[in-house]
Amino acid sequence: MSIPQFSTLSKEDSDLLFQAPALVTCLIAGAEDKFNVEEEEQSKHLVRIRANSGDPILIDYYKEVEKTFEAQLNALVSKYGNLQAEPRIEILVKELSKLNDILPKIDSIFVRPYVKSLRTLAHAIAESSGGILGFLSVSYEEKHLIGLEMISFEA
Repeated sequence: MSIPQFSTLSKEDSDLLFQAPALVTCLIAGAEDKFNVEEEEQSKHLVRIRANSGDPILIDYYKEVEKTFEAQLNALVSKYGNLQAEPRIEILVKELSKLNDILPKIDSIFVRPYVKSLRTLAHAIAESSGGILGFLSVSYEEKHLIGLEMISFEA
């Protein structure tokens, strides 16, 4: 299945767009020194849900993401899991900021919900573990990342 909005993009650009949910998960779940397994599991669940419901313009996108999401996430955790949080965050922020060069090449009707969905994914992952009765579940480290400020496109 191809995403019509990606038809004019290079394979490298479209691959990054498909990898973005795994990058966001890795960024948030690894915001502290260790990866948070609960947050990783929540991200898998959220991708599955988004592949079946949610914004209609993104359903096909998330169906594609779902096919490789777990493998991509495992590869990222394997690749960056041994790093301390700070250098890992720097690498992931740099990767996600590459979206700023790609997003203007895509119809904004798709880009707006796409960016919004990445940001809501980050929030939901951050809120999925820790805290007391749902309060203070977002750590200090996550709080500074969940807005995905490195993606400058305004959704």
